[in-house]
Amino acid sequence: MLDLPTPIPAGTSPLRIPRSKAAAMRLLLETVQRGSRYWTGGVLPTHKAIRLAEKFAGRYAITASAATRSRNKTRGISNASLIFYPENEQALTPLRWWLLVTPGTGKVWEEESLQDTGNRRQRLTWGEQYVLVHLQREKKQGGGRHWTWCIQDDHYEALEAAIRQYSSAHGSSTGKERTDDLERLVAALRRMPGFHAIRQQQRALYALGKTCWDRTHRQAWAGWPAEIPYVDKRLPVYHRPEPLRLDVLVQLQTRRE
Repeated sequence: MLDLPTPIPAGTSPLRIPRSKAAAMRLLLETVQRGSRYWTGGVLPTHKAIRLAEKFAGRYAITASAATRSRNKTRGISNASLIFYPENEQALTPLRWWLLVTPGTGKVWEEESLQDTGNRRQRLTWGEQYVLVHLQREKKQGGGRHWTWCIQDDHYEALEAAIRQYSSAHGSSTGKERTDDLERLVAALRRMPGFHAIRQQQRALYALGKTCWDRTHRQAWAGWPAEIPYVDKRLPVYHRPEPLRLDVLVQLQTRRE
């Protein structure tokens, strides 16, 4: 969750900042799900975000009204959206950004190297942590395909190695069990946004850890989570009653510097 003053100051930028990392990931997922399957993105210092937003607004109409977007769709012209979120939620900088584009034609195709989320090698990512995937839903859950976030392969392998190590490790020279590393790792796993595929991966990591622990310890460890939180789609994406706007975010970050 972003570290912000209360109440949030009013801003003038048309671009709103999601209220949390999970909200930003949900917004990205839903934007792709609605048809904006092409994307590009990057990371930049917060103070440069307004210039980027103004550039994209002028060239790709990222702030176009719903009526204009509807006309563009009818004419086969691509619509574009720009989403920002701070990589460091306390410092409010740097900002991750994603430009999401619908199928069609337009200047954005001439000036940007767009990737296709439907292509396995071009999937939309959040740094080296998460990737947006299109998965087949189990029959007992209604079947069909759905978009969800999962942990990227390299990151997941690192988590597997860490949970094996910390779950298998014994105590200190005093004979007392040392679980601080395992506790920190499990706490970090619990903070991950609870999208469907991520929750499945969390469940697998906890099961692996419990197996390693039980194999090397006489007494069970009580720190394994009983429940795995999920992203509640009923929660608002933006702050209420006043959303955090891009110009206010830049001002707050500048003051902290």
